Amino acid sequence: MSRRLTLVAYAVNGSGLGHLTRLIAILRWVRRLARLTGLLPEIYILTSSEACALATAEGFAAFKIPSKTVIRDAGLPKDDYLRVARQWVWHSLGLIKPDVLLVDTFPGGTFGELACALDGPKVRVLVHRAMKDSFANQPAIQELLPLYDRILVPEEPGCPKQELSPQVASRAYSLGPILLRDSEEMYPRKEARKRLGVAPEHLAVWVSAGGGGDPNAERTLAVLVNTLLANEQIHVVIGAGPLYRGTPIRGARLTWITDFGAAADFSGLDFAISAAGYNSFHELLHAGVPTIFYAQEKIADEQLRRVTAAIAQGCALELTINEQGGPDPQQLQEAITQMLDVAVRERLAAAARAFVPRNWAREAAVEVLATLVSRSTLEEALELGTPSFFREMTQRGVGFELLQAVLGVFEAKDLDGSERRDLILQVTEAFENYQEVGLRLFIAWARRLPPVSNLEEAEILVETGLSVVKALLVFDDERGAQAVLRLLPMERRTATTELAKELCQFLNQLAIRGESLWRGLAILSHHQGNVGMERALVSVLAAASEEITHGQ
Repeated sequence: MSRRLTLVAYAVNGSGLGHLTRLIAILRWVRRLARLTGLLPEIYILTSSEACALATAEGFAAFKIPSKTVIRDAGLPKDDYLRVARQWVWHSLGLIKPDVLLVDTFPGGTFGELACALDGPKVRVLVHRAMKDSFANQPAIQELLPLYDRILVPEEPGCPKQELSPQVASRAYSLGPILLRDSEEMYPRKEARKRLGVAPEHLAVWVSAGGGGDPNAERTLAVLVNTLLANEQIHVVIGAGPLYRGTPIRGARLTWITDFGAAADFSGLDFAISAAGYNSFHELLHAGVPTIFYAQEKIADEQLRRVTAAIAQGCALELTINEQGGPDPQQLQEAITQMLDVAVRERLAAAARAFVPRNWAREAAVEVLATLVSRSTLEEALELGTPSFFREMTQRGVGFELLQAVLGVFEAKDLDGSERRDLILQVTEAFENYQEVGLRLFIAWARRLPPVSNLEEAEILVETGLSVVKALLVFDDERGAQAVLRLLPMERRTATTELAKELCQFLNQLAIRGESLWRGLAILSHHQGNVGMERALVSVLAAASEEITHGQ
């Protein structure tokens, strides 16, 4: 029976998406890998982000309080809000009693709301992202770091490494950028362009002001879009972001996007102009999109440092934005002219992929789970649960519960992770339009047989199971198929291949004569009663087939 793992992720957001997105990126892999280790994850998100629908889109339950930005705009008393928010956080953690508390960037929250709640969770994990030195060195951050059992440090390429005190350095784990999507999860270029509404003859140009919450976002987007549309080769894809509150920009050669899944279509872009927020910056470069970056002024995030690092590595172009959100006109035109050159785009794309070659969300999830699960168990889960494996499961419509049930069929100690992965891919590939029904029937067949103990037995199980299930699917009656399989006694005397051959023969005879599975059940029941338990199941099936064939 699976052991439950209760995890609470806490993300404080106002005008940005970074904290919440980063945590959800980790949680996606925690959920995947936990199930592969036999844990049943129960994940809650507590957040003040105004884009908490991202959690819903990714299948997580989010509990929300208003952000400080919304409280200010609504004219509510700040002191009253802080008092309520602290109590809400403390009581929520007290009621849930998580095994793990996962926090992003601010170890005590942004107004001390976590400081008195850190003694409740069994394990505390902090994602210690780089910040401006003026923030990172504050006592409210440095003095609370020792209260965390594990500190994940997502280093940014080209930027200085974060300095940690000797007191916490031993519990810190250096990682790379943590992203919501791997490049393997993106749509093929042709499909992505179709989804974005871009005609084959146009260049697709992404324009973004980050999550959309920047006060100058509307002005910046308007100037960039109007400049780009002057070139009739260009179709502008506006990534307004879920926090955007300005007037939408509509018209010919325009696609307006405010949802959360835009990165999956980055393969369809030719180049981009974007703010250098954590997510936008790393997602675009990881996807190999040639990009003109500009820096927005943020309280804690130092975007200019990212832009400088990318320019130094030759993987992006730079654009200067003034305090009112207006780009430098001459610099903008020169940068666009460069991007119209195919050779420039190809050079930047290759350099971008080399600059951000991978997504570290999976490794971050491993470090979270390693607080409760052995490294050897996690290594096996990693061997099985590759990004491409989960991409295939998603494309084939295999949900977590069904996947876990199929995994249970191949739990033999002599099977390693890669062997189990290949067996599951073979099974799920076979059913296509009957994926869920086919897998449920395959599991039912496996449960009538002795557990497999090695690769040879597992391969026989797959071969025989697929033949039996395909014979059952002909009748298009899952209830009847399950009833047939349930009627079969647990068989330990007959070779699996011989049993499958006789069962398929019986099912084929039923189908040829236009009989239903329920008619087959009646015939099987009759012969089971006649031959008694001393005879093997193959004898029962053979007798039943004979009756159908000769109409006895």
